[in-house]
Amino acid sequence: MMSVPNLITILRFLIIPFYTVSLIRGEFLWALLLFIISALSDILDGYLARKLNQTTELGKVLDPVSDKIIILISLIFFAIKNYLPPVGVIIFLVKEVLMLLVGLYFLFKGIEITSSRFFGKSATVFTSISVIMILLGIPYAYVFFLIGLTLSILAGLDYLFLYIKRLKAF
Repeated sequence: MMSVPNLITILRFLIIPFYTVSLIRGEFLWALLLFIISALSDILDGYLARKLNQTTELGKVLDPVSDKIIILISLIFFAIKNYLPPVGVIIFLVKEVLMLLVGLYFLFKGIEITSSRFFGKSATVFTSISVIMILLGIPYAYVFFLIGLTLSILAGLDYLFLYIKRLKAF
């Protein structure tokens, strides 16, 4: 049986196409609403996973993937529209793809996957703030994006060292 937090995560995947269409159509208020619903459901499923003791290895992979997809769609769209620097978005994208591949490898090998940590959570917060600022037309969103990108790189390094230790122990 599927856990409640994983069901919420799957529902968040269903928001992504509607969010993407809203962005493409320039319906930024709809996109903002969907982005906020996605963010709030992310907080809810994390809370429920801990509260109901329903944290799963699958959830540790699916949850961040759903978050990253909506954020990456946003960043790619905003880079195309010149709201954000394309080079920064490419760096962010490459780091996230590498993290996903490592997470999937660990999942299939039965190696414990680490839940999000400080730098990763902080990067998501700053990057999400930059997305919200752009959707609302608030200037200097790129500053929050650059802070989020820096934290994302630090998160990648943090996970790299942690996963090297796990591989050596495996």
